[in-house]
Amino acid sequence: MEKNKKHKIKFVEFYINANLNINKRVGNDHQNLGDQIYEIVKNKIIYHEFKPGDRIIDKHLAEELGVSRSLVRQVLTILEKEELVTLIPRTGFYVKEITRRDVEEIYDIRKLLETYATELAVPRLSNEDIARVSKVFEEARKDLEKDKVEKFIEADARLHEMLINNCGNERLKKMVNKYNNQYIFYRVIDLSRVERAKESYFEHYKIFKAVKTKKAELAAELMAQHIENAKNIILDNFNSYTFG
Repeated sequence: MEKNKKHKIKFVEFYINANLNINKRVGNDHQNLGDQIYEIVKNKIIYHEFKPGDRIIDKHLAEELGVSRSLVRQVLTILEKEELVTLIPRTGFYVKEITRRDVEEIYDIRKLLETYATELAVPRLSNEDIARVSKVFEEARKDLEKDKVEKFIEADARLHEMLINNCGNERLKKMVNKYNNQYIFYRVIDLSRVERAKESYFEHYKIFKAVKTKKAELAAELMAQHIENAKNIILDNFNSYTFG
């Protein structure tokens, strides 16, 4: 239990270093200030710094980030539309509560859409696409042997992104990506457990082998099984994954 806790902390730190470095983001010339603050606040939610049900006090957040309260409120309004926060009149903004039914519905939709995206994408993939992901899977395998999960998280993301981005249907891509933040919210906790990461690695690698051999129907079937399995694991561990 203690070992898994240490890996969880290390894994969340890995994401925070990659996504929540406020100073770097505020100094990024490629984003305007509103975009930067949006990314910071969004990541505070999906990487569990703000937990479901927490109140977000715009004054405190504005002081922390060194920006105006009006800008923070604009960002929170956007996040409300993305179903990450809830506005309670005369009270303020809260991180949206997540229910078991939310998980079931989101993952059921994801299974349908991403299975179809996989089937469409496999015949369209180039050898270069496959080679890039193959390299990351090999690095992930070596790291998991040392109980390191970071490279596997990259392999996981690369595989899903490769299939979604090559499905050839822009509307389908947008639909799949609509709930991407909710997937990441649970991925942070789920795959911080080394044994779960190793189990998930083999699920993903089976999908990838079908992709490499251009077996579109098999890859789609395995993708559906993988997403259903992920949903069931989240539901089995719902309280600890959501509020822990």
